[in-house]
Amino acid sequence: EFLRSFPLKPALRPLKHILHLIILIIGWLLGTAMFYAIEVPAEHQATADTYVQLNDAFNVFAKDMYETARKDNETITAEHVKQAYIKWLGIEGKWRWSAIQKTEGPDAHYMWTFGSAFFFTFTLFTTVGYGSIYPGTDMGRFCCIWYSCIFYPFSIVVIRDLGQLTLIGMTRLYGKLLVKIRAARGYMTTEWETISLPWSVTMAVAMVMITGCAVAFKFYDDVTGPEEGFNYFIAFYFSFLSFTAIGLGDIMPNNAPWAPIIGIAIVAGLPLMRVVTKMTYARMENAYFGTLLYLETRLSGPAPPPVEERQLETEHKKEEEDENEDLGENNCRIKEELMRNFTVRSLAKYISSGKDVYGGDFGRVNLRKSDL
Repeated sequence: EFLRSFPLKPALRPLKHILHLIILIIGWLLGTAMFYAIEVPAEHQATADTYVQLNDAFNVFAKDMYETARKDNETITAEHVKQAYIKWLGIEGKWRWSAIQKTEGPDAHYMWTFGSAFFFTFTLFTTVGYGSIYPGTDMGRFCCIWYSCIFYPFSIVVIRDLGQLTLIGMTRLYGKLLVKIRAARGYMTTEWETISLPWSVTMAVAMVMITGCAVAFKFYDDVTGPEEGFNYFIAFYFSFLSFTAIGLGDIMPNNAPWAPIIGIAIVAGLPLMRVVTKMTYARMENAYFGTLLYLETRLSGPAPPPVEERQLETEHKKEEEDENEDLGENNCRIKEELMRNFTVRSLAKYISSGKDVYGGDFGRVNLRKSDL
């Protein structure tokens, strides 16, 4: 509340929001440059290698066709063409989920099954959205819209509720352990002392969960099919993108790409990730807005004397009759002290507090007619 009500100069007030956009654009461009430098040369090289392989396959196919057309009948020639086509699909990486792969061979199966539909539904209401499986009809796309409109908000409610329950359980466990450690060192914990779970502990637990699930996903991928499962790094990459709801879909398990058990495991871990995300961006907001406040206090010079502040507060009270008059003077005094004593140390303490910059009011703004 203090940060949002801090008296910025009217001329500088819009610059704060412009600064937000500038930082975001800079980060956007940095990411663009990073992926451009990494992925463009790799794609060009991969395309050139594939092109060479295809040309070699074309030459081999042309020679084989010439010999086959002279010796064999039409049926054998057609089978030869199909095998060549399958080889080309493999070179291009398009063999899997092709029409031939879905209908022929020992590993023939369709993309859409009850299990894959179960997996796809979880990607909708969690917004993970891998993109590796998607509806192929307009009716399916329409159902994606209405289903997401209903169940995505509800899933957020459920995940937040379970996340808070998870946080309570973890805090109790941490508190009991902390009390025992203090007692072993000769320190006493009073009954009225509050104990909160540090962000570092929550982050460490989340990383252990992501890593453990990555190992489990790799093991499950290894034992569910003839192909070798993805390696440990790719498994961690897939697990991290899944639990953070980024879900690019570029990498999926080789043998069980849409296994229901994987979807269930990811949904089970989302409440903890919700807590970690909330605590992380709360600290990032505090760091950002607190740094702006610190810079402003250094650039603006000393705060106005308390007498002037009380006079200004008295004038505004006439227009703000619904505010609590007893708290007004106290808030003014607190702001004066914060303005005078806001240092690097207090900034670091505020960042570590994890308090919400918007005081829980994000998404809700109340204005009077005089504010319009």
